[in-house]
Amino acid sequence: MSVWCLISKKGGWSSSFLFMDHFRCHYSDTVKARLDSVGVQLKLISKGCTSVFQPIDVGVNKPFKDRIKSQWWEWMIGFGQDGGNISTPSREDVQHWVVEA
Repeated sequence: MSVWCLISKKGGWSSSFLFMDHFRCHYSDTVKARLDSVGVQLKLISKGCTSVFQPIDVGVNKPFKDRIKSQWWEWMIGFGQDGGNISTPSREDVQHWVVEA
């Protein structure tokens, strides 16, 4: 989850804002109530502005996830099915994918 907080102090009081993307759980009633209980205002990043507000998601996380997914697909094609049943990759397989990505 990507989070960006801004705290502004003016005239002896402070306001806290939490900026999050439009992932459904970010603006659930539970999240909104919890943030309100600690005095934090939730601000949603406009759709289509991820590259501006979350450049790491675009420049690092997305390519990393794409490489992991590619290796997982290769594993699924070669080893992931055993007589029609889908198996689970080993921890070592996943560690290898992360290193290779």
